[in-house]
Amino acid sequence: MVASLTALRAFDAAARNGSFRAAAVDLTVTPTAISHHIRGLEEQLGVKLFRREGRDVALTEEGRRLAHATKQAFGLLDNAVLSLRRSARKAVRVSAGPIFTARWLMPRISDFWEAHREIELEVVPALHPGAHERENVDIIIRWDRIADMAEDAVKLLELSPVAIASEKFVTTRGPIDHPKDLLTQPLLHQRNHWGWRDWFEAMDVSTTNLLYGPIFEDANVLLRGAAEGQGAIIGWLPLIDQDLAENRVVRIFDERIAPTHGYFIDVQHTSRTRSEVREVEEWLVTQS
Repeated sequence: MVASLTALRAFDAAARNGSFRAAAVDLTVTPTAISHHIRGLEEQLGVKLFRREGRDVALTEEGRRLAHATKQAFGLLDNAVLSLRRSARKAVRVSAGPIFTARWLMPRISDFWEAHREIELEVVPALHPGAHERENVDIIIRWDRIADMAEDAVKLLELSPVAIASEKFVTTRGPIDHPKDLLTQPLLHQRNHWGWRDWFEAMDVSTTNLLYGPIFEDANVLLRGAAEGQGAIIGWLPLIDQDLAENRVVRIFDERIAPTHGYFIDVQHTSRTRSEVREVEEWLVTQS
């Protein structure tokens, strides 16, 4: 008896995510459905594919062997389906982070439509663009330190860090006369504490003690928190120009720090020969 494609897909998602719950989110089903499919697959094969590790699961030796096969098989299927779909229309898939999509790309999207009406742009939201091998995208917009990017990387936008908060936060928490005064204030962080650490270093403030405060992946969430007075954050010029202009947040200092991070265009190797992908890349560069 051949294992069902649905059960194998459920297994593949669980193997990739290391969690039945995450696999369920990935496939838009319930965790119970994932567990049911995998239990049936294990009974059919006569082997254990996972072992429990707290709330997560880990592959057994047999599970690793099957995961290697499903990764290759579903990768081939996904690529074939994507290729057939693209052959019927000029679709270009771009993976980008939420703040870049909302603050940089969306204000320009009508200009793209006017210039390239024949191309269907599909924007795939991702907190870590390009992190998943089977994301099936043509162009990845990466956010990283400028110093860490390859010399041949196509730079799209340079970002300068500034300390921002709501006007009420600055008024009620003040006086905040010197950058070191922020060390005793509520700080909100993106991804890790290094954004604030880099800022303090640029402002010549020692941070020998550990920095604390909640960490969020989505910079849009941080901006909302700052606007509501929940804490001070590192904002990135020019992405926050509109927030500053509309006084949702204010700059705490008038610092001038050279760009430390940026967005970079990464065209996937398998998409470089497609003319519509090259057109999208060229359009992105002209907008920078």
